[in-house]
Amino acid sequence: MLLTDSTTIITRQNIQILHIDNGFASAEISLFGGHILSFKPKHDDSERLWVSPNALFDGKKAIRGGIPICWPWFGDHQSNSKVAAHGYVRTQTWQILSSEETDTGTSITLKPQTSAGDGFEGDAQLTLAVHVGQQLKIQMRTTNLGDAPLTYNCALHSYFAISDIKQCELLGLSKQYSDKTRGYQMFDTPQPYQFSEETDRVHLEQPKALTITDGKNKTYVRSTGHDSIVVWNPWQKKSISMGDMADDGYLTMLCVETAITHGQEVKVDDTHILEQIIS
Repeated sequence: MLLTDSTTIITRQNIQILHIDNGFASAEISLFGGHILSFKPKHDDSERLWVSPNALFDGKKAIRGGIPICWPWFGDHQSNSKVAAHGYVRTQTWQILSSEETDTGTSITLKPQTSAGDGFEGDAQLTLAVHVGQQLKIQMRTTNLGDAPLTYNCALHSYFAISDIKQCELLGLSKQYSDKTRGYQMFDTPQPYQFSEETDRVHLEQPKALTITDGKNKTYVRSTGHDSIVVWNPWQKKSISMGDMADDGYLTMLCVETAITHGQEVKVDDTHILEQIIS
């Protein structure tokens, strides 16, 4: 596959990474996991994504930070405790299907080594389309290749960079959420939406636009094709327990995830698109 002039391949430990640098932004995409690691628009030169300084790039363990691709399930598998959480494509090597330069940026399409795996009975093809321009546009495209409808869950598990979680506010959510840290009880979204403890919440709404602000910077997130927004921060105790995260790593990140948590049906020959646009 020929790459565009704006795209080069670099190696970080055991992983090949696409480095994109065009007139609008720079970005990095790991071919291990189809995992977006960086997006920095040139109009403000501010990194939108957070990657743990302790993240492993060994080609075995999923990378902590950036935008992990969770598919064809999200979280723990509903019935099979032996398979990995968040599905199996985030620990596969992905292939480049296409690379194109346009007047709005660089477009790259990837696919995992295989879309089949233990824990998923559907016959599907997953592709990831990424456009790096003034905005970062990511599409997870799931095409049903089988002879019966299929159902799956997924997420763009985005880690956003912030200066201080204790000064951070999330704008755009207003309805109830299910709180994993409190036995999945339902609560009203706080206003203002700020953070002072471990947070693991599934917001059962489909806002088109969200804003993450820490008093200094703002990141805008737009989503389509989802049924939920998941908000996660491990806080101090859990950060300390994770080997690929610094003890104080929770202070400078917030996950705001565009997700399907209640099952998306895809009819035969149809394609469902989960999209997130970051600016």
